[in-house]
Amino acid sequence: MKLPDKVTIGPFTVELICVPHDIMYEVSEAQGTFVQMPPYKIYLDKEMIEKGGPDAVNVLLHELLHVGFYQYNLKEKDEEGIVNSYGNFLTEVLFYSSVKDWIRYQTKNHRR
Repeated sequence: MKLPDKVTIGPFTVELICVPHDIMYEVSEAQGTFVQMPPYKIYLDKEMIEKGGPDAVNVLLHELLHVGFYQYNLKEKDEEGIVNSYGNFLTEVLFYSSVKDWIRYQTKNHRR
């Protein structure tokens, strides 16, 4: 299953861009990067996303949580505010966003 090209969560539409592995490490030394200014983008390690599984889901969720941090302005929040915001954000990602089916597909048959 192919990762969608974009995801809308609350008021933010974020473009999901898969970039070759070598470029991700040369430019950002990371498997994913969230660009926190419009137009919002998440750059992801293409090889990891295409391989799928827990590592791919982890990097996508990690970058989406940066979106949540930005969306809910969590820098100055207390613990309960952060946890409540992330609960709401993850519920939206896992139940209503365009990436929910990709995440379910990646986790459906995985066993440790």
